[in-house]
Amino acid sequence: MIKQSIWIVVISTVIALAGNLFSPNKIPVFGNYRSLHTGDGPIVPPEAAAGDPMFIAIDVAELDYSGGKAIFVDAREPFDFECGTITGSVNIPFDNLPEVPSDGEVVEGSSELDEAPLDTRIITYCSGEECDLSLHLARNMQACGYTNVAIFFGGSREWERTGLEIERRRQCGE
Repeated sequence: MIKQSIWIVVISTVIALAGNLFSPNKIPVFGNYRSLHTGDGPIVPPEAAAGDPMFIAIDVAELDYSGGKAIFVDAREPFDFECGTITGSVNIPFDNLPEVPSDGEVVEGSSELDEAPLDTRIITYCSGEECDLSLHLARNMQACGYTNVAIFFGGSREWERTGLEIERRRQCGE
C-alpha cells in the first residue's frame, strides 16, 4: 500500500511538471520571487491614537489588493493622485469626505464610496510617511460609520519602492 502511494505521488508530480512545461501560462519552477513580507511591520505615525483604524504593513496591503478584497482610497489631491497612485485606487481627497453631522446622519452624494456597504474593506493611503492625510481620512470614514477601515501609512512611495504597480495618468517632476 505504501509503495502504491509513493508511485502515485511520483507519477502525479511528473505529470504536473510536464503539463506545466507545455502550458502557455506556465509557472516557473525556480524563479526570482519577491518576498511578500518585509518583516518590518506596519508604519505607525507618532500621531496615532487609541481608537484609530488599524495600521497595516505592505504585505497585508498587497494581499488585500491582489485578492481584490479591498477598495484602496488615495487621500491626496487630484494632481498628486494623477502623478502616481496604486493601480485601481479611487481618489477621495481628505477634504471631500462628508463630515458627520451632530445628528449622526451622513450627507449622501459627496463621496465615490456612497454605494459601498459600510462593512466594505477600505484601505486609505497617501504618498508615504510624511503625509498624514490617510490617517485623517480613515478617522473621518470610521466616524461616518465605515467599520472595516485600515491605514497603509507607507503609501504609494513604499508600494512603488517594493516593486508593485503604480498607475501614472500624467508625467510629473520629482
